[in-house]
Amino acid sequence: MKKILLAMGLAVMPLLVFAQKENSIVGRQYKYFDTSAFCSYSSFHPSEYLTDNNWDILCAFVEPGTVTKLDSLAIPYSKSQLRLLEVGDLLRSDNGVYSTSMKIFDKSETDAIRRQSKAFADSIFPVIEPKIARLIKAFSKAGYSGQTYSLVFSYLLDSYVWGDGRLPKPVDCGDHGTWSGVYWAMFDSRAHDKIGTNGYGPVMQNWTDSLGYWIKSDKMISFAKEVMKTKGKRIENQAVIDAVASWGLTDEKGNIRIPVMHAGSNDDIDVLCRSIADELTDAVKAYCSAWCHACNISSEKVGQIIFYHEVMWDLLEILEAKGMISMPPILKGEEVGKQHFGDICFIVITDENDSAE
Repeated sequence: MKKILLAMGLAVMPLLVFAQKENSIVGRQYKYFDTSAFCSYSSFHPSEYLTDNNWDILCAFVEPGTVTKLDSLAIPYSKSQLRLLEVGDLLRSDNGVYSTSMKIFDKSETDAIRRQSKAFADSIFPVIEPKIARLIKAFSKAGYSGQTYSLVFSYLLDSYVWGDGRLPKPVDCGDHGTWSGVYWAMFDSRAHDKIGTNGYGPVMQNWTDSLGYWIKSDKMISFAKEVMKTKGKRIENQAVIDAVASWGLTDEKGNIRIPVMHAGSNDDIDVLCRSIADELTDAVKAYCSAWCHACNISSEKVGQIIFYHEVMWDLLEILEAKGMISMPPILKGEEVGKQHFGDICFIVITDENDSAE
């Protein structure tokens, strides 16, 4: 379609029509994409570079070109905008030819990747299912049945897999000035609620876009500092206790009310998590050795992160469909009271030294 229009010598109007086609990246608003940032940052998150119409510029340069391409697409721009995107390492320039650094997948690519990730998840799940079932029983035995969903998703699938050199961490994927890691976009979102994990030192919080209860970050940071001092045992700072007790994180005496995971302790939970994570990530690495090249992803580390995130959503859906885990009401946006915030939080204490005693 694009080649025909250019051959006819049609300039602005036909290209604008093309840009607004339903399945085109160019002209598609940022809010319709499924963007993910697996990153750490010191001052500016990569999304903070998307001011004004900078997203339109990035979409335009998924296929490299000069600024005349922006002119032909009627996309306004300034030199400072282009420079800002370069500073954020989202755009690069080679002798005046611009190309988008972040990976933006079009509809056909997104659909293909999700078919592949589902097939992968369907094949690996029977291998790890018995151990996940045992892990869920271990959580229940430890008194953590109320937090099972968040422990399986946020602790096992979204945290444990990144430890001990299994899958790359943000720092393994290059420095981008004010941030490190991977920032990418799929053409559209999955039907499942957007879900993720926030970390405050040793304190982790599961979240969804539907979550209606959000404790202030300064309270979580203060709580995390006390947890680090006590290594997950009772805290004594009364001001912190008063700030978090009503959120279900402690009782009125400072006793911790959320799960405390001891990573590296070799207890039953840790052994199962390690075994599941090893099998899962070894399979992802083996698959991605060829998959990255097929998807034109130059770095295998970046490819592993992108592919695993899709697999993670597929595994979550399988677990939910089988009834092995169920999303707690608070994550669905139900009015259950802020005391249930503790249902989606847990603590991770690294116990390598303790395990040797």
